[in-house]
Amino acid sequence: MLVLLPERTKTAITLRANLFGLSKTEAHRSETHRRIFLAACEARGESPGQDPRPIGATHRKGRYTLIKIAQPDVWKPLHVHTWEQVNGPVPEGMIVAAKDGNVQNVNLDNLCLRTRAEHQLRNNHHYRGLPEEIVDILHLQNELKKEIKRKTRNEK
Repeated sequence: MLVLLPERTKTAITLRANLFGLSKTEAHRSETHRRIFLAACEARGESPGQDPRPIGATHRKGRYTLIKIAQPDVWKPLHVHTWEQVNGPVPEGMIVAAKDGNVQNVNLDNLCLRTRAEHQLRNNHHYRGLPEEIVDILHLQNELKKEIKRKTRNEK
Protein backbone atom coordinates (compact mmCIF):
# COMPACT_ATOMS: atom_id res chain seq x y z
CA MET A 1 0.00 0.00 0.00
CA LEU A 2 2.88 2.34 0.75
CA VAL A 3 4.07 1.95 -2.84
CA LEU A 4 0.64 2.96 -4.18
CA LEU A 5 0.34 5.94 -1.82
CA PRO A 6 3.90 7.28 -1.34
CA GLU A 7 2.74 10.54 0.25
CA ARG A 8 0.93 8.69 3.09
CA THR A 9 2.52 7.22 6.21
CA LYS A 10 1.86 3.66 7.32
CA THR A 11 -0.04 4.97 10.36
CA ALA A 12 -2.27 7.19 8.20
CA ILE A 13 -3.14 4.26 5.92
CA THR A 14 -3.88 1.97 8.89
CA LEU A 15 -6.12 4.55 10.56
CA ARG A 16 -8.04 5.19 7.33
CA ALA A 17 -8.52 1.43 6.83
CA ASN A 18 -9.86 1.13 10.39
CA LEU A 19 -12.36 3.92 9.67
CA PHE A 20 -13.69 1.83 6.77
CA GLY A 21 -13.86 -1.26 9.00
CA LEU A 22 -10.92 -3.02 7.38
CA SER A 23 -8.37 -4.88 9.49
CA LYS A 24 -6.01 -7.82 9.35
CA THR A 25 -7.47 -11.18 10.25
CA GLU A 26 -6.96 -12.65 13.72
CA ALA A 27 -5.02 -15.58 12.23
CA HIS A 28 -2.62 -13.20 10.46
CA ARG A 29 -2.10 -11.09 13.60
CA SER A 30 -1.55 -14.08 15.89
CA GLU A 31 0.91 -15.71 13.48
CA THR A 32 2.85 -12.46 13.09
CA HIS A 33 2.99 -11.90 16.85
CA ARG A 34 4.06 -15.51 17.45
CA ARG A 35 6.92 -15.19 14.96
CA ILE A 36 8.12 -11.96 16.62
CA PHE A 37 7.84 -13.52 20.10
CA LEU A 38 9.78 -16.66 19.16
CA ALA A 39 12.49 -14.59 17.46
CA ALA A 40 12.86 -12.45 20.61
CA CYS A 41 13.07 -15.57 22.82
CA GLU A 42 15.71 -17.07 20.54
CA ALA A 43 17.73 -13.85 20.59
CA ARG A 44 17.75 -13.88 24.41
CA GLY A 45 18.55 -17.60 24.52
CA GLU A 46 15.33 -18.50 26.37
CA SER A 47 12.71 -21.14 25.76
CA PRO A 48 9.26 -19.68 25.03
CA GLY A 49 6.71 -19.60 27.82
CA GLN A 50 7.07 -19.46 31.58
CA ASP A 51 8.97 -22.12 33.47
CA PRO A 52 6.59 -23.85 35.89
CA ARG A 53 7.06 -22.96 39.55
CA PRO A 54 8.18 -25.90 41.70
CA ILE A 55 5.89 -27.50 44.28
CA GLY A 56 6.35 -25.68 47.58
CA ALA A 57 6.88 -22.28 45.93
CA THR A 58 5.02 -19.38 47.53
CA HIS A 59 3.71 -16.04 46.34
CA ARG A 60 1.52 -13.27 47.75
CA LYS A 61 -2.00 -12.61 46.50
CA GLY A 62 -3.70 -9.82 48.39
CA ARG A 63 -3.27 -10.43 52.11
CA TYR A 64 -2.72 -14.18 51.66
CA THR A 65 0.45 -16.13 51.01
CA LEU A 66 -0.28 -18.99 48.60
CA ILE A 67 1.75 -22.20 48.40
CA LYS A 68 1.90 -24.47 45.36
CA ILE A 69 0.84 -27.98 46.39
CA ALA A 70 0.58 -29.81 43.05
CA GLN A 71 1.17 -29.52 39.32
CA PRO A 72 -0.18 -27.85 37.21
CA ASP A 73 -0.90 -24.70 39.20
CA VAL A 74 -2.75 -25.96 42.29
CA TRP A 75 -2.31 -23.26 44.93
CA LYS A 76 -3.67 -23.11 48.49
CA PRO A 77 -3.44 -20.44 51.22
CA LEU A 78 -0.42 -21.14 53.42
CA HIS A 79 -2.36 -20.92 56.70
CA VAL A 80 -4.86 -23.55 55.45
CA HIS A 81 -2.03 -25.79 54.22
CA THR A 82 -0.25 -25.52 57.59
CA TRP A 83 -3.46 -26.47 59.43
CA GLU A 84 -4.10 -29.44 57.13
CA GLN A 85 -0.55 -30.77 57.57
CA VAL A 86 -1.19 -31.24 61.30
CA ASN A 87 -4.97 -31.72 61.64
CA GLY A 88 -6.10 -33.19 58.33
CA PRO A 89 -8.53 -31.67 55.81
CA VAL A 90 -10.80 -28.80 56.76
CA PRO A 91 -14.40 -30.06 57.23
CA GLU A 92 -17.17 -28.84 54.94
CA GLY A 93 -18.61 -25.50 56.06
CA MET A 94 -15.58 -24.64 58.21
CA ILE A 95 -12.67 -22.28 57.59
CA VAL A 96 -9.21 -21.87 59.06
CA ALA A 97 -8.91 -18.44 60.64
CA ALA A 98 -6.15 -16.58 62.43
CA LYS A 99 -6.98 -15.72 66.04
CA ASP A 100 -5.10 -12.43 65.85
CA GLY A 101 -6.51 -11.67 62.37
CA ASN A 102 -3.07 -11.86 60.71
CA VAL A 103 -3.06 -14.75 58.22
CA GLN A 104 0.67 -14.18 57.66
CA ASN A 105 1.23 -15.53 61.19
CA VAL A 106 0.92 -19.27 60.46
CA ASN A 107 1.86 -20.61 63.91
CA LEU A 108 -0.50 -23.41 64.94
CA ASP A 109 -1.21 -21.54 68.19
CA ASN A 110 -2.62 -18.68 66.10
CA LEU A 111 -4.79 -20.83 63.78
CA CYS A 112 -8.26 -22.10 64.65
CA LEU A 113 -11.18 -23.80 62.92
CA ARG A 114 -14.45 -21.82 62.75
CA THR A 115 -17.77 -21.93 61.00
CA ARG A 116 -18.39 -19.10 58.56
CA ALA A 117 -21.11 -17.68 60.82
CA GLU A 118 -18.78 -17.66 63.82
CA HIS A 119 -16.06 -16.05 61.73
CA GLN A 120 -18.46 -13.31 60.65
CA LEU A 121 -19.46 -12.64 64.25
CA ARG A 122 -15.86 -12.53 65.46
CA ASN A 123 -14.95 -10.04 62.72
CA ASN A 124 -17.77 -7.72 63.80
CA HIS A 125 -16.42 -4.17 64.06
CA HIS A 126 -17.62 -3.96 67.69
CA TYR A 127 -15.33 -6.84 68.70
CA ARG A 128 -12.18 -5.91 66.79
CA GLY A 129 -9.17 -5.30 68.97
CA LEU A 130 -10.60 -7.19 71.94
CA PRO A 131 -8.82 -10.24 73.36
CA GLU A 132 -10.13 -13.65 72.28
CA GLU A 133 -11.35 -14.53 75.80
CA ILE A 134 -13.49 -11.40 76.09
CA VAL A 135 -14.99 -12.01 72.64
CA ASP A 136 -15.90 -15.55 73.77
CA ILE A 137 -17.60 -14.16 76.89
CA LEU A 138 -19.53 -11.59 74.84
CA HIS A 139 -20.75 -14.29 72.45
CA LEU A 140 -21.88 -16.50 75.32
CA GLN A 141 -23.65 -13.53 76.87
CA ASN A 142 -25.48 -12.84 73.59
CA GLU A 143 -26.48 -16.51 73.26
CA LEU A 144 -27.82 -16.46 76.83
CA LYS A 145 -29.88 -13.32 76.11
CA LYS A 146 -31.33 -14.93 72.97
CA GLU A 147 -32.29 -18.07 74.88
CA ILE A 148 -33.98 -16.02 77.64
CA LYS A 149 -35.99 -14.12 75.00
CA ARG A 150 -37.06 -17.39 73.36
CA LYS A 151 -38.19 -18.84 76.69
CA THR A 152 -40.17 -15.73 77.68
CA ARG A 153 -41.92 -15.62 74.28
CA ASN A 154 -42.91 -19.27 74.52
CA GLU A 155 -44.42 -18.76 78.02
CA LYS A 156 -46.80 -16.04 76.81
